[in-house]
Amino acid sequence: MQVIIYPDDDTICVVIPASDNIIVDDVAKRDVPIGVPYLIIDSSELPSDRYFRDAWEADFTNPDGYGIGVEAWENLKRLEDLSDDQN
Repeated sequence: MQVIIYPDDDTICVVIPASDNIIVDDVAKRDVPIGVPYLIIDSSELPSDRYFRDAWEADFTNPDGYGIGVEAWENLKRLEDLSDDQN
């Protein structure tokens, strides 16, 4: 299963999509804070020991994308739907 990770202050946040039927990149764009880089990784890449979670590190210099927030994501989806309707 794929998960999304992104930096937040001195920690790494993990977003677990609610279903395998969801496009993970859509979840990342919507749920990661605006302008924050994210990586989409396999859940097996997460450390199994969560005791030192504040010590987790990841390299976000080449992210899979950046969060755009809920409002921008919804607007983007509306535009895509309009484009699909015109085709």
